[in-house]
Amino acid sequence: MKAVRISFYRMLRQMKGDAMLVMIAAVPFLMGILFRFGIPLAEKLLMDHFGLQEILAPYYALFDMFLVIMTPSMFSYAAAMVMLDESDDHIVAYLSVTPLGKAGYLFSRLGLTGLIAFVVGVGAGLLFQLSDMGLLLLVGTAFAGTLQSIITAMLIVAFSKNKVEGMAVGKLTSLLSMAALAPFFVGGNAQFIALVFPSFWIGKSVRSGGYYPLIISVLSSFLWIVLLYNKFIRKITR
Repeated sequence: MKAVRISFYRMLRQMKGDAMLVMIAAVPFLMGILFRFGIPLAEKLLMDHFGLQEILAPYYALFDMFLVIMTPSMFSYAAAMVMLDESDDHIVAYLSVTPLGKAGYLFSRLGLTGLIAFVVGVGAGLLFQLSDMGLLLLVGTAFAGTLQSIITAMLIVAFSKNKVEGMAVGKLTSLLSMAALAPFFVGGNAQFIALVFPSFWIGKSVRSGGYYPLIISVLSSFLWIVLLYNKFIRKITR
């Protein structure tokens, strides 16, 4: 565990030297402040302008959901950028024969980052919550979002040659979260065209207030991780 902790601190030092990655870590809090204070203000202005009783209020849970699932995505994106640098420098191959090992390296980059992101996601959800989403649903959403963020990190590392490509792939993988919109805005069976994406089931759960779709989201996330694992490992150990 000591080797894992040292490896994790090394990643934090690398992030500290990159202003962009430092800003990425601050995004969830900036987003939370914007949602918590900006959305109700926009709602009031829109209601006054159009003379309606509510416009954005029915979608407050949607804003809460995106805050909770985007928080781990930001953290995992930063970890993926560090892993790309380390892959280019062939550091992982060296670390694999140290007490840290390949499993320890992966845990220090994705496991610990995911755990911290999960806690921060739950905290941000509680602090900036707009809707009356229950604690259990919020925690479940944060957990499912954390697994999805690991998929995002794996996709970025597996399909990028460097950090520049990683940023481009990162923008594309952010579209995976857009599947969460389908249950809110697409009616009937047409919404199930997005069922292969874990975020679709997160949206389904938040939209209905039920917990079973989160189980499907978690299971589908594990399937994505299994399918990506070999290509991901080949990339970081080449």
